Amino acid sequence: MVNLDGRVAVVTGGGGGLAEGICSTLTASGAAVAAVDVELKKAEKVAQMAASNGGGRCTAVEADVSDRTSVEAMVEKVAAELGGIDILVNNAAIYPLRPWTEIEEEEWDRVLSVNLKGYFLCARAAYPHLRESAGGRIINVASITFFIGWAGFLDYVSSKGGVIGFTRTLAREVGPEGITVNAISPGAFPTDAERVHPDQEELNRRILEQQCIKRRGTPEDVGNLVAFLASDAASFITGQTIMIDGGWAMH
Repeated sequence: MVNLDGRVAVVTGGGGGLAEGICSTLTASGAAVAAVDVELKKAEKVAQMAASNGGGRCTAVEADVSDRTSVEAMVEKVAAELGGIDILVNNAAIYPLRPWTEIEEEEWDRVLSVNLKGYFLCARAAYPHLRESAGGRIINVASITFFIGWAGFLDYVSSKGGVIGFTRTLAREVGPEGITVNAISPGAFPTDAERVHPDQEELNRRILEQQCIKRRGTPEDVGNLVAFLASDAASFITGQTIMIDGGWAMH
């Protein structure tokens, strides 16, 4: 396990399934973690679970990543209570399922606002703290769906393609200041987000057929990759997109 003692991490989408693995692994590695979610109760549940594993502290913070005022207040609160920010994990996302002809303009705007603009707002707000850190890290959660396409998720997949472009360009911008910016592209993980699919058995079969590794991934798998990218061991890696999908899409 990597050593993140003394580091402070913000994990958005902190009440979701992947956040369980991300927050738990970061705290177990010694980081103090803020699990940030628009639904505080969900974030509190994840924070309690992460803190119970030992290591660093984990606290829940309520914020809407699509709202600049909310994001700035969240960053100020975390930095004051935990002592700065060294690691930002942009993980918040919404995942509606419908044919592209049924997507309303308001839904399109909301998905892009949370899934892409939210990453920008959080990075901008955390930037002064990341710049002061001895090893600032931004880790953006993209998706395998950008590389393979996935019918029924046009707005979601479009937002995740934007995340990869955001990652590459921001890495150029902040690299001279010692901040790394990377993306991870998870495959399909058995979290609550999958419940939008009507046929769970067929979905599970389809995923295992496509993967080289014949088991479903876990949030802890994602957490391990995030912790590595947040560590000193990854200090010369930036602007990259790393697939974590059991060998489904090879890029």
